[in-house]
Amino acid sequence: GVPDFCQLVLMTTPSHFGKRKDVLRKLVLAMRRATGIVHQQPDLAREYYYQHVNKEDASETQQAVIDATFTATLPAFPNDNMMSTEYYEHLMGWLVETDQVDGKAGEDVSVSTYWTNEISW
Repeated sequence: GVPDFCQLVLMTTPSHFGKRKDVLRKLVLAMRRATGIVHQQPDLAREYYYQHVNKEDASETQQAVIDATFTATLPAFPNDNMMSTEYYEHLMGWLVETDQVDGKAGEDVSVSTYWTNEISW
């Protein structure tokens, strides 16, 4: 029942967001650059991944899993990490419906106050 999305969602408190917005923006821009490498230079991305997981020292079976994981995951990286307000509204509806968020609070607070793309551009 969890709504489908292929995004990395970063979460923090409003206070921490306000204090560390510059650092969080750098993180988002770094993620964007990394995603660009995945799309524009997939062989280089594969090389980085193999180094990270130490594929060279893995067993033959583990190497096959590493290859399959990378190959299956590569096309799932989004070109853009921004999410629409409509998506967040549907997500909030699901959170209320599944009793993870108080219904009144879900109705009274605009999703744009706690889910933002502010540092994505």
